[in-house]
Amino acid sequence: MVKLLESGSLTSVQDLPRHGLARYGLSEAGPMCPHSLAQANYAAGNPAVLPSLEVTLKAPRLLFQQPTRIAVSGADFGWRLDGRPLRHLEPIEVRPGNTLQGDFARNGLRGYIAFAGGLAVPRWHGSASTHLQSGLGGRVLQRGVELPLAPLPPPVPRPPLREDWHAPLLINNVKVLRVVEGPHATLFSPEAFSLLTGAIYRVSDKSSRMAVRLEGLALPAPQQSLVSCGAWHGAIQIPPSGQPQVLGCEHPATGGYPILASVIAADWETLGQLRPREEIRFGRVSPDLARQLYQRLHDGWRHLGWPCS
Repeated sequence: MVKLLESGSLTSVQDLPRHGLARYGLSEAGPMCPHSLAQANYAAGNPAVLPSLEVTLKAPRLLFQQPTRIAVSGADFGWRLDGRPLRHLEPIEVRPGNTLQGDFARNGLRGYIAFAGGLAVPRWHGSASTHLQSGLGGRVLQRGVELPLAPLPPPVPRPPLREDWHAPLLINNVKVLRVVEGPHATLFSPEAFSLLTGAIYRVSDKSSRMAVRLEGLALPAPQQSLVSCGAWHGAIQIPPSGQPQVLGCEHPATGGYPILASVIAADWETLGQLRPREEIRFGRVSPDLARQLYQRLHDGWRHLGWPCS
């Protein structure tokens, strides 16, 4: 059992995405930073991604009531176990009575805590992921909540991970999200895509797991009405205001705003780590390159002999 002595800003149980419920209006949820969730589970010695904690902005404080092994990944929260600083992506043996705590994220926005054997929480439609917008599949964790842990499995020797395996692309110290053309690009004026990729945008304080909202150059939105269509993680919608919004893992199942472009899956990690008021820009790539970059991530995991999904 692990108990939350302090809950942090936003702490939830996340697992692999929950597929197959879009027809009921529910998106897949899961981690905003899937690569970091996988890294934490790999380092903890798990055979695949198992239910873990996603931490946002401010770290919780955890009290362990049974022995386990943990690993932390993602944003740097200055994690400490009984005051001893911890390194990312390394297995850490934990004893009953130990306390894990951190501070505000020093870089990025989201971090992950994986437990050997995973959190022993119920799965709903095949996943323990929490869909925060609906409250289905779990809930935001509050102070005093106790979460059961699976029995501690024996340690598994594994090659170490490089923390910079998924470093964001930078241009003049500004993070770049690579995009491909969206299904409604032809509804926009010819210069709309060039305006999107030529501007620098600021992440709005109103961003969430549902959408990363942006502030900056307003794009000319199509005037004709659009029948609602399916939405997905990474889709860049242009509402009537012209301010782009990038859908996250808790996106609406359908949407009526036209989709000018889509952030490639290989850059979802960068998308999930964007902090409020951070500046970003977009860079256009071909669908072939987008597939190659995604495949490169999977090839890295295959080289380690570990399934990332």
